[in-house]
This record gives sequence, C-alpha cells and structure tokens, in this order.
Amino acid sequence: METLSFVLGIASVVVIANVIVTVVSIVKVIKVTKEFNDYCNNMSHELDIRTKDIHDTINRNNDELHRRIDNLEREIFSQLDSRLDKLEKKLNGSLGTKQLIN
Repeated sequence: METLSFVLGIASVVVIANVIVTVVSIVKVIKVTKEFNDYCNNMSHELDIRTKDIHDTINRNNDELHRRIDNLEREIFSQLDSRLDKLEKKLNGSLGTKQLIN
C-alpha cells in the first residue's frame, strides 16, 4: 500500500507540474502572439507613413518639374519672339532700302 501511495503521489506531482508548464507555455504563446500582432500593426502603420511620404515627395518633384518646364517654355517662346521681331525689322529694313534703290 505504501508503494501505491508513493507512486500516486509522484504521479500527481508530475501531472501538476505538467499542468503548470502547459499553463505557463500557453500564457507565453498568447503574450508572444500579441506582441507579434502589435509589431505587425506598427510595421504596417510605419510602411503606410513612409509610402505616403514617398508619394508626397514624388508629387512635389513632379509639380516642380512641370513648373520649371513651363517657365523654360515661356522663356524660349519669349526669346524666339524677340529674335523673330528683330529678323522681321531687319528684313523690312533691307527690303525698304532695296525698294528705294530700284
């Protein structure tokens, strides 16, 4: 009878130890899962912020490029008009002189 009581005592200690280890393991798994989900949410939020910053930078650069192209186009047409006006005056002046000679 003493042996049976000893074996039952040892078995109950082993079962209680297994239950404690199982409960601690489950708690740790839940904690790690929560931390992982929080980490994933933070990374997703950080990725969204960085993506928005990149889009904003691209849009700003695109707007600046369009503004520079418009200014350059305006300058080119202004200079072209000026040169054409000078050429027209020169041609009119030389045609007027030749007409007077003839």
